[in-house]
Amino acid sequence: MTKMTHHLLFNPFHSKQENHERAQDTRRHVLSTRTTPVCGHCRSDDITSQATVQWSNEKQEWELASTFAQPAHCNTCNKPTEIVWLPLN
Repeated sequence: MTKMTHHLLFNPFHSKQENHERAQDTRRHVLSTRTTPVCGHCRSDDITSQATVQWSNEKQEWELASTFAQPAHCNTCNKPTEIVWLPLN
């Protein structure tokens, strides 16, 4: 069996594959602690965001590709909001 030396998908938003791999390692470390995104104004978790996802053949799941640099929207406040990440109990 031949070991693959290249990822099946490359995130076009990273200028170098090396940076992409480092970002994935950081994301794995951050995700080891469970967190939840909430509204920066009212702390509601009823938020939405416009995004593009791409399928990863390697992981067999959808991965976030871009959020278009748009703020999230809080359905409780009914306005744009900054996301705050809070730890889950």
